Amino acid sequence: MGLDYLREKGKDTVIIVGLQTDYCIDATVKCGFEHGLKMIVPANTNSTIDNKYMTAENSYRYYNEFMWNGRYAECISFEKTLELINR
Repeated sequence: MGLDYLREKGKDTVIIVGLQTDYCIDATVKCGFEHGLKMIVPANTNSTIDNKYMTAENSYRYYNEFMWNGRYAECISFEKTLELINR
């Protein structure tokens, strides 16, 4: 399991990027949070498509600006993410 691997390596932070903000990314962010991981979502590194209820842009903003940030993840700039990686 990936969680065991991270713990064996002494890692507790995951940077998540990808597709389907409202499905795959959301589930991964919340699952990681529930397992005690620090989840980081860099700005403009996830996307989705329009659905029956919201445009892709509205979904992106909803999850990145309201749902995750300060609750399940730290949503930060891409530049700040690179700084964290290069430490």
